Amino acid sequence: MADDPMDDFETTEFTHRGKTRTVFRKGTGPAVIVMTEMPGISPKVADFSRRVADLGLTAVVPHLFGVPGKDGGSEKVTPAGMGYMLQSIVPMCISREFTVFATGKSSPVIDWLRALA
Repeated sequence: MADDPMDDFETTEFTHRGKTRTVFRKGTGPAVIVMTEMPGISPKVADFSRRVADLGLTAVVPHLFGVPGKDGGSEKVTPAGMGYMLQSIVPMCISREFTVFATGKSSPVIDWLRALA
């Protein structure tokens, strides 16, 4: 899939406790925060967000990591163990943040997301 410029999204900045992040928005109805996994806002996530907006909702897509709209699947990983390492480490990091969020605890990213909501 080709990269997505996401130029049909409104781009804003949101700051909480000194941390500013870019937030992409599309739509006019009640807000739905679209949480991404690694590698971030891929073209598929952007398309999903458009479908949310087409339902009459506002897709709110915070840029937490990666390059927004980039198709990370098209790049080759040259070091043999890199893919395995990322598959092992990344889910653990993401799982920790979602567990923190679900249990009502806190971390810098979770505090920022709660303020965005």
